[in-house]
Amino acid sequence: MDKNIFPATLNLPLFNAAGDQFDNTWYDRLILDNAAGIGERRFFSNGLNDQDPVSGNAKTLADTNVKRGVVAEGKAFGIFALHFIYESNAVKTEAEMQLRNQWLMNTVIEFDIESKQQYGQWKLSEIFGAPDLSLTTAGATGQAAQSSQGQFNAVKPLNMYIPLPRLTSYNVIMKQYVASDAALDGDFLYCGLVGIENRAG
Repeated sequence: MDKNIFPATLNLPLFNAAGDQFDNTWYDRLILDNAAGIGERRFFSNGLNDQDPVSGNAKTLADTNVKRGVVAEGKAFGIFALHFIYESNAVKTEAEMQLRNQWLMNTVIEFDIESKQQYGQWKLSEIFGAPDLSLTTAGATGQAAQSSQGQFNAVKPLNMYIPLPRLTSYNVIMKQYVASDAALDGDFLYCGLVGIENRAG
């Protein structure tokens, strides 16, 4: 079976020919920050070893594994799914969980290439499957609200794969139509581009 999953337009070699082709995820994460207000924030805009604009620290492999949102020379990438993880940095109260859910319902993810070709838009509540505000309230002293240590983990399969040839710039944009509440400051939103990477030989 032909193992070359890229179309001929990308001009990539077959597996085990002139290059290496392997399963990989390019990932990045943003730190939620109430001071950022509404508007856009972009994944992959600060690469490995760059300064994180919220924490002020250099980004490590715990944060990202790419050098900004441009495909390097000699590489190409075919994306088949998006992977999102919401990670809380602290236990949340029920009220704070409601605020988080409201933020999820009012935040949109957009993927485009070269700032002009749009591949998709999805609400975070669609990706995570969190469409309402219902919670299980604590029933007795010492019981926490259900899922009080919040974490959402979801893989969004794409209806068509996204090809990224070498030297292509790409954007994964988080559009916030309500600001994340201060109670969510320090929480992370992780974005992974799941696919097949080709390194030319």
